[in-house]
Amino acid sequence: MQNCQLNFRVNFNKEVKIMKKLKVDLEMIANALEDANRIDMDYYLDKETGEVIITSEETFRYAEEDEDNIREDLPDWQKEDIKLAQDILFKNPDRYIRIPERPPYEGYNLMVEFAEKVEDELLREKLSIALDGKGAFRRFKNVIGDYPDYREKWFEFRDERLNKEVIEWLNSIGIEPYKE
Repeated sequence: MQNCQLNFRVNFNKEVKIMKKLKVDLEMIANALEDANRIDMDYYLDKETGEVIITSEETFRYAEEDEDNIREDLPDWQKEDIKLAQDILFKNPDRYIRIPERPPYEGYNLMVEFAEKVEDELLREKLSIALDGKGAFRRFKNVIGDYPDYREKWFEFRDERLNKEVIEWLNSIGIEPYKE
């Protein structure tokens, strides 16, 4: 418990929730939340250390084999990954939690919200058109890329919202994040 401390949080219904203070990488968790195309991989949060663990489907398959029979022909780094996957799956499953992916429509809704707040009328109209139909993410990126000041505002807006979502998710699992 090197990076944590327990806090108590009281809500308006007089319910006491014990919150564990934990040093985490908010940006890495946000990146995991945004990764909706998790083909052959997944993300886990170690609730004791705050570490984000990225592991592959292949590693989990190996982990499901008998622990004593980890293939000797594998490199040491892969053997270590398999041991970690065994810890996640079997030995300490309560220590880890899968970081959920954010549905793509939430990213789309965020772009729409940002576009509606843009003060530049021409840009607001371009973004509105870009967000209509299939390929909206790419078109939004292309349009906003032509306006460096607004591109910077977009990233600030998006990052602020993502950090808020990450903190809400962490709080929902009893973790109060902190940075050193």
